[in-house]
Amino acid sequence: MRFFLKSLTVVVICVMCVVQVSRAHRFYAAFTQIDLRDKTKTIEITHRLVTHDVEDLLRSKLGNASSLTDAEIEPILRDSIEDSFALFDGQGKLLILTWIAMEYETDTVHVYQEAPLPDEPSELTIINRLFMELFDDQKNTVNVEWNENIRTNIFVKGDEQQKVSFK
Repeated sequence: MRFFLKSLTVVVICVMCVVQVSRAHRFYAAFTQIDLRDKTKTIEITHRLVTHDVEDLLRSKLGNASSLTDAEIEPILRDSIEDSFALFDGQGKLLILTWIAMEYETDTVHVYQEAPLPDEPSELTIINRLFMELFDDQKNTVNVEWNENIRTNIFVKGDEQQKVSFK
């Protein structure tokens, strides 16, 4: 019984230490889903951003951003995403991304973009520098889905441009 109590005490202390360490360092990440839609001939893009990171971005651009309205936030976020995220077709031609909408949830901000689907979408080049100017340890995950095949790439500072191939 004493061994069990000592073991339980050690486990509880370890868990408490891990919880404290995890609070000491934030995790910087953004997630992007790119869906290639043959039926509609479009590329649908959804960025899922952490609200706290968006707030840090706004503070870096404006100082105190606590009293901004959605109408004031959207153009700033839009400019930042358009400067940090791009797609190119297999021939290296820039795909023009259309801003569709932005939605807020408690912990996330969703941004929706769209582009015409190239005739041969078997390869894309993606540039993803979202939040990398703010956070050195930013990691951006991008899932690209086409015909039920999914490719996943992780973008970090120094590796912001990558190709995705479905060949």
